[in-house]
Amino acid sequence: MATLMLKLKNPQLTEFSESESLELMENRNKYPILPSMTTWMLKLQLLLENPDFEDSWYHELMKNKNFETYPSHASLIQFAAIKIKEKFSSNDDQVKYLLENLEVSALYCQFKSRQDNKKISKILLLLLQEIGVFFTVPKQQLSKSSTYNPPDEILDFFIDFLLPILDYILIIQPDFIVSVEGSIEVLWNKLSFILNFLGDTPCLHPSEVNPLTHIESVLNKFGSFLYSFFFVRNQVLAPRMDWELSDLLRNFELVEAKIKEHCILVSNMPSCTTRKTAVVSLFIVDSLLNDLTHLLNHKADQIVGVNDQIVTLHEELTLLRSSLTDTTLQQHPQLEELLIQTTDIAYEIEYIINNTFPLWYLPLRLPQFMDKIKRIMMGIKETKKNIDTGIVEVENYPTEQVSSQEKGRPILEDIVVGFDNKETEIAEQLVRGPEHLQIISIFGMPGVGKTTLSKKLYNNLSVVHHFDKRAWCVVSQTYNKKNIFSEILRSVKDHDKETITQMDDESLVEALYKSLIKRRYLIVVDDIWDMNSWNDFGRYFPDDKNGSRILFTTRHKEVGLKASHHSVVNELLILSDVECWELLQRKVFQKEHCPLELVDIGKQIAKNCQGLPLAVVVIGAVLEKIEMKEHLWHKVATSLSSVISEDPNKFGNILELSYKHLPMHLKPCFLYFGAFQEDEKVSVEELTRRWVCEGFIKKEEGKSSEDVAYEYLVDLTDRSLIQVAKRTSLGRVKTCIVHDLLYDMCLRIGEEQNFLKEVRSFKRLKICIWSDENLSISALTQLKRLVNVRYLVIPYIVPQMEKFHKLEFLYVQNDTEVEIPDFLLEMVNLRHMIFKVYSRFSKSYIRRVTEDEIFQINNLQSISNLKISKKMEGEILRCSPNLCKLKCFLEEFQDLSFLHRLESLRLTYPPHYVTHLISLPLNLRKLTLVRFYMSWERAKIIGRLPNLVVLKLQECSFEGNQWNTTEGEFQQLKVLKLSSVHDTECNASSDPFPRLEQLVLKYCNLEKIPSSFCDIQTLKMIGVHYCRQSVVESAMQIQEEQRDMGNEELQVIISSYT
Repeated sequence: MATLMLKLKNPQLTEFSESESLELMENRNKYPILPSMTTWMLKLQLLLENPDFEDSWYHELMKNKNFETYPSHASLIQFAAIKIKEKFSSNDDQVKYLLENLEVSALYCQFKSRQDNKKISKILLLLLQEIGVFFTVPKQQLSKSSTYNPPDEILDFFIDFLLPILDYILIIQPDFIVSVEGSIEVLWNKLSFILNFLGDTPCLHPSEVNPLTHIESVLNKFGSFLYSFFFVRNQVLAPRMDWELSDLLRNFELVEAKIKEHCILVSNMPSCTTRKTAVVSLFIVDSLLNDLTHLLNHKADQIVGVNDQIVTLHEELTLLRSSLTDTTLQQHPQLEELLIQTTDIAYEIEYIINNTFPLWYLPLRLPQFMDKIKRIMMGIKETKKNIDTGIVEVENYPTEQVSSQEKGRPILEDIVVGFDNKETEIAEQLVRGPEHLQIISIFGMPGVGKTTLSKKLYNNLSVVHHFDKRAWCVVSQTYNKKNIFSEILRSVKDHDKETITQMDDESLVEALYKSLIKRRYLIVVDDIWDMNSWNDFGRYFPDDKNGSRILFTTRHKEVGLKASHHSVVNELLILSDVECWELLQRKVFQKEHCPLELVDIGKQIAKNCQGLPLAVVVIGAVLEKIEMKEHLWHKVATSLSSVISEDPNKFGNILELSYKHLPMHLKPCFLYFGAFQEDEKVSVEELTRRWVCEGFIKKEEGKSSEDVAYEYLVDLTDRSLIQVAKRTSLGRVKTCIVHDLLYDMCLRIGEEQNFLKEVRSFKRLKICIWSDENLSISALTQLKRLVNVRYLVIPYIVPQMEKFHKLEFLYVQNDTEVEIPDFLLEMVNLRHMIFKVYSRFSKSYIRRVTEDEIFQINNLQSISNLKISKKMEGEILRCSPNLCKLKCFLEEFQDLSFLHRLESLRLTYPPHYVTHLISLPLNLRKLTLVRFYMSWERAKIIGRLPNLVVLKLQECSFEGNQWNTTEGEFQQLKVLKLSSVHDTECNASSDPFPRLEQLVLKYCNLEKIPSSFCDIQTLKMIGVHYCRQSVVESAMQIQEEQRDMGNEELQVIISSYT
């Protein structure tokens, strides 16, 4: 035994004697998992090639005449082994060992000769006999994290395990199922119905029938049937399989009868309601109404016999929706319960109409929905009656003021109070002190202002001018070294985002080292929790004895102390009561004075914030949103006092008050941040689209849903519940982040109110992000069930997507150029289509253009990374008249002026392409041109665009090396960015760019910035990155002259190689 163990652990090829082979197979469960599957395969091969192996030990298996594997059969066994490992993640080493052996043996069998297959099939048979237990409904808990799983969850879990295997059988189609394939597909539909029933409300309520018992019984029979597939040899047993299938289908029909009986019984019980979530969003009802309209207009064949009932349901829901918006009712405390009930019934109906149910099920459920709606309507009438008769008083909730939504209000910097001395002290530590690389840390409790102070230091002018390179990264609890290095490289601007994304770990380390070597740098490492992460990535920062610094923010003092022998530790203390009051005033009143009647109560509120700046800012945002009346401020003060006295977790409760004061429509939007990672910089474009797809956004006349969602986001930033991480060149929020304490609050409330579970529920899933590079059969099976998906991120296009009729947003993470299938361009609801690498229109679609066919108009609003080769291809875009944003690669010039709603356009050309620019859409606000060469006469077309606000030119040049602007051009332009524009001098008119705010030059081979830019009073920023020294000097000269004329806001940002 000892000798055999040594051989098993040896990763080298090892010969096994006959006795060792026998011992290995007889006692395989006693051995640990082998070093790797490859090693196991090699050793298995040696064992099989032993001529004495078969006679010595497998004579028993020779008696079994019904087992012989072929490649497709073996692949089924391999797939089953993989599914068992995925679903039954056992910690039992013997089970793991068994499954790995089974998977690899089956894989091996697919690539060997028939004779070898006969040998290995015997091993497979032995292994298969031990996995039968997985094909019965599990009795134990499904995971170590849960001590109890309800019966419906266990059954759901088991079906989810069996369906992909059944799918795989239909895909590989072994000979022996040809005659019964139709019955197997019927069986698939029966299973899908039971799976959907397990997610429906009646399933969750007990009755005398107890359908779960019957479902468990039939699933065990089905599992046994499926398990038998592994032992079927050929078509000889097909008649028996046909008989078993018929018997199985009869059992499923009996179960359906029990389900019907159960649904009728529970519908008469007053308790047959299920709370999905306590988070209310009436706009989910709006989304449901749209779904019902689509069902009536486009899927009439699926609602045969219940069409009239669906129409009535739509009418009743519309009436309910309008009743709940009654202004008097909105101020009544019972409203919240009525809204929760409405949201619950909306989720129920949505689930039924968006999943596959047999025709007999809808007539059963629709009257139940109508009954619940009537009960809610009765509740509304009762509430109104009580208000009218004075039985109950209308509670005066704080009146919400109109959100600024960034209109007419300046963008405020982070307000810092009480840290002036600390900022000066740490700034001195950064720019003075020893020459060696030094670590400086700021530690303090969460919410005390560490990150805010670090931002002030990072942008401090003395710090900016002292360091050659500055970078910022966030570590947090979910540490990821690759993300850290990527953040730093993006900060130092030595590489573009796309290049960084494609780098492996080794390349990132090398690029980081080259970016920092021989340069004085400052790296801010925000929110570092322990020394393990620093020990992992800290060694990659070079020390050239030139005064470079690393600045930590941390909750733990010892992190700073242990980081280096020469580290400096700074503690950030909580604010005094006086400082809290000062901060609260600045948050609520900005530069105005607090009214005298609010001073005393305001000081009490500030004191109750217990010195935590985050609490002051968040509560200040609550006060900012209500009327400036003393009794309303007293209400906030009373709430604060109450939460502080009730719970030792006083800060969490203080912050939770801000959530309670949110308008109902913002609550789900805020809690949705719990679906992201801690400290993740969330893309606002992605976030708002996901809000829209989840049904959180109100539809407003004359506004896109994304615009309304952005207004919600601005409202949340105004309330200090989320922070702006980055802004666009026009000042809009580009990325945002949630403070750790507020993130924890999102998770806690989201779990308590069942919000996150509802959002993540696969059966109701509207947002699906598939990160795997390759979609497995199991994944494709799950995709088949995503009929409700609205937002999909996927590695490549699959046929199943054609059935995603509600899809609104699609991001294909393709690695090579792909062809856009016709069905995508004909999806009614698809509004955004993004490809990672370029995509082309299909040949069939192009042919239809040449034949002058009439296209179906789609609702696409944005397309990214589209390649257009010929003029006729560009004509296809005429079927997308609503396009607002387009990014494309042109191999031949296209006239896109017919896209009248287009606001953002990025055109990339082949290298050295001469652009014959004729016209551009007049509605353009943002234009990016990459790699073009054109004459100045053509360039004037750009200058005459009446609404152009942002212009970006990359790797571009002009005929004659002169860019001459004339009077009347670029009247609305605010942002001008030139990148890698060479051998071109700008001769601006006497009044160039009258509204320009930002000028950015990067890698440009220019002599200088024209002196006429000195006269642009609107300038706020000039960025000069890796240009000639003469360009830097001209930028500084413009800044000096602007200051002389009173423009103190103009900043000059410079990046250089030295």
